Amino acid sequence: MLFRWFFWRFLKLSLLICFLFNFLFLIFQVIKLDQIIFRLPSKESLPFLLLWFFYYFLYMLPISLFIAFSLSLFEFKESKKLHVIQSFGIKPSYLYTKSVTYLSPILLALVISSILINEEHIGYLRRQLTIKYYTLMLTSISPKSFQSFGQFTLYVEGRDGNRLEGIFFKFQEGVVVAKKAYVKDEEIIFEKGSLLTQREGKTFSTDFENYSLNLKMVMPREDIKKKYTVSIVNALSPLLLLAIAYLLVQVLEHHHRFYYMVGLISILYELILFLLKQRL
Repeated sequence: MLFRWFFWRFLKLSLLICFLFNFLFLIFQVIKLDQIIFRLPSKESLPFLLLWFFYYFLYMLPISLFIAFSLSLFEFKESKKLHVIQSFGIKPSYLYTKSVTYLSPILLALVISSILINEEHIGYLRRQLTIKYYTLMLTSISPKSFQSFGQFTLYVEGRDGNRLEGIFFKFQEGVVVAKKAYVKDEEIIFEKGSLLTQREGKTFSTDFENYSLNLKMVMPREDIKKKYTVSIVNALSPLLLLAIAYLLVQVLEHHHRFYYMVGLISILYELILFLLKQRL
């Protein structure tokens, strides 16, 4: 009965810590992509935010379990409940082994989820969201105005419905000057103009009747690889992290030293994951 109370208290604290971490990261993500998220309809941006939150909730859960287990076990020790357990002939390590047993379904779900959802999916949705934002900006620009978005700069002399007139369009590979243009799906179709490019310090001009520019092709690609190894290591890390938390509670007596070590180990753990991602 006492262990069940401890476990549910520890698990609820883990979920709360994980939610707080994610909420803070979500605010940062929204600030970073505020123009894209708030300019697009909610049906476009909401799936990205939900998948992002779900992925990083799973990613932060292992370290949240470590922090919550450390705090709960230390509080258990301070309130003399560990002595109560020992008086019944039960070793304190029982809390670790029993907690790992109860957590096994969650750890299994984390492993499966880390294989099904990875950073590549987040990057793909972010890229699609950005393309839709660029398309919206291209089709809603006011006449006789400059508009910069991402790596693009656009000037339009006038417009007739969805058709743009007198266009200056700068992107990473060069500059397009055209009489007319319109957006079709994820392409900009330019009519009667010139493409200016630079190679080896020289400027080249190519005239065209029609020129199609695919936004997917000119957007910078994100270098994201499927790193299942790191995700699986992260998902199974509570087996080790909870053991470290148990040792900390047994060794450290003072609050400030204990909290300092928990914070330090949490930072070192995230740093190790980051370095693993870079090396794999």
